Amino acid sequence: MALSTVKRLAADIMKVGINKVRIDPGNTNRAEEALTRNDVRDLINDGVVFKLPKGGRRHKESHRGRGQGSRKGTRAARTPPKEKWMAQVRSQRSYLAQLVSDGVLSKEHKRMVYMKIKSGIFKSKKTMHAYLKDNALLKEKK
Repeated sequence: MALSTVKRLAADIMKVGINKVRIDPGNTNRAEEALTRNDVRDLINDGVVFKLPKGGRRHKESHRGRGQGSRKGTRAARTPPKEKWMAQVRSQRSYLAQLVSDGVLSKEHKRMVYMKIKSGIFKSKKTMHAYLKDNALLKEKK
């Protein structure tokens, strides 16, 4: 069968686009002799037909264009206040759960701190930890 058909079948089998499929130049005759999908599978297993590695962009490039001049929306439009709030509360609650499971904070104090998190008293995990230290709510780690 034609090499273009082999490439198309190989792309379908390997779940990539046709442009990502390559045929080894030294084995084009073997590729032309393939008649069925199973023959193409055998060519893939033998390494005659292969897919190109996934390309990617450098981390640095993906962060370009985020400067002040490229921003169109307000701070709230770019990250809605509710999402910011949810992330903050979730991180504080998971930290609280970790403190309780480690035995550093007693279960009696957990409810009180939990409600303070809910009411937005703590700006961050750091301020929460400072509050716990200042009020001597933290015990020595077991």
